[in-house]
Amino acid sequence: MISSFHSIFCGTRRRAGNAILESGLCLLMFLTIFIGIMEFGMGVYYYNFVSYGAREGARYASTRGSLSGISKTDTESQIVTLIRNQAVGFADASQVSVTTTWPDNTPGNTVTVAVSYRITPLLGFVLGNITVSANSTMPIAQ
Repeated sequence: MISSFHSIFCGTRRRAGNAILESGLCLLMFLTIFIGIMEFGMGVYYYNFVSYGAREGARYASTRGSLSGISKTDTESQIVTLIRNQAVGFADASQVSVTTTWPDNTPGNTVTVAVSYRITPLLGFVLGNITVSANSTMPIAQ
C-alpha cells in the first residue's frame, strides 16, 4: 500500500517538473521564431519603403530639370527632405541615405536616385547590421 502511494505521488511530481522545463524550452523556441518572423517582416517593410523612396525621388527629380527654373542643389535637398519625411515607422529617418545622380539636368537625360537604410535588428548579435538599398532611373521631362 505504501509503495503504490509513493509511486503515484512521486511520479506525478517528477512529471510536473519535466513539464515546466519542457514548457520553458518550447516557449523560448517559440519566442525566438516569433521575433525572427517580426524581424523579417520589418526588413521587408524597410526594403519596400527604400524602393518606394527611390522611385518617388526619381519621379520628383525628373520633373524638375533645367527648364523648371529650380537649381540642381535645391532639387537634391528637396528630394532628401521628401523621402525622409515619408519614412514613417523608422527608428531614425535621418539615417536614410539619399543620393541623386544626373550628368546634366536638361530634358532627355536621365536622373538616378539611390536610397539606402541600415537596419539594426533585435537579434543583431546573430545577424549583424543589414543595409537595404534601391535605385531608380528616369528620364528628365522638363
